[in-house]
Amino acid sequence: MKLKKICLLLTFIIAAGLPQGLLWAQTGPAVAILDSANTRHYFERNYPSCSPPGSYYLGADEYQRYFRGWEYVLYGNSIPYTIITDSDIENGRLDNFLLLILSNTASLSDSEEHVIERWVRSGGRLLATFGSGYKDVVTDLRQLDDRLKLQSGGTSGLHSLWHDPFSKLFTTMPFAPGVNVLISSYAGPTAGLSGKLNNNVLPYGAAANLLISGNLANAYGYLIVPNYTKTAPAILLTDAGRGTVLYFAFAPEYLVSKEFDLPSSLQCPDGQNWSGRSTQLRIVMRDAVRFLLNQ
Repeated sequence: MKLKKICLLLTFIIAAGLPQGLLWAQTGPAVAILDSANTRHYFERNYPSCSPPGSYYLGADEYQRYFRGWEYVLYGNSIPYTIITDSDIENGRLDNFLLLILSNTASLSDSEEHVIERWVRSGGRLLATFGSGYKDVVTDLRQLDDRLKLQSGGTSGLHSLWHDPFSKLFTTMPFAPGVNVLISSYAGPTAGLSGKLNNNVLPYGAAANLLISGNLANAYGYLIVPNYTKTAPAILLTDAGRGTVLYFAFAPEYLVSKEFDLPSSLQCPDGQNWSGRSTQLRIVMRDAVRFLLNQ
């Protein structure tokens, strides 16, 4: 009888287009948040430790301001999750989850990117923000700024999953120190914002990634970038094989961490008033996760 039930469950999983490894995730969280040592080292090399007024960064721990923001939102909305590591991905543990969150996870090894891409195309759901998967095609083609082995020919980056043909123009910084998001559709990940915005503007006020994408039909919002005339998707949904990818061209989780002083053990106050600045961003983060889990 038990064998019959297992066979029926496997049949459902295959028919639904879900990774077969998810069979073993039925007793645990469906969501994984990656805490990447590779990205932590990248932040250590590029973000000076807290030394006001010269730096309000946290060195290597500046990376925590990203994935801890997602952790805060998931915990606050009673959405179970597990924090995983680079080795978990390379050792096949990703098959135990339905959704992976990459929170500005800039530096990944070639093998990690290949595993993640295969997992997505097999039916996994990926939620990625800002610089996830871009490091080695943006600032360091030869991998000189991390502890990863020299990657033959470099890597194309995960950005191919959201159909971004990378160019030298990457960040909004040359145009404005901070940008906002114009919500164009109140559905799916943005449904909870309906009636909560002024003039359909989602306040953000920081740098974002300028996507060069023709996949505009699946955008839920666009960046508002002064002096930039092209259309730049901010929240973009794409299909990849049997999987789904939701990409945020900005990092809403960063403002969550700034508002709630995360990580709490390593504060570096910058004198700004962050109170209430992540309210709408937390709504779209929560709904993005729920949307992908129910796809």
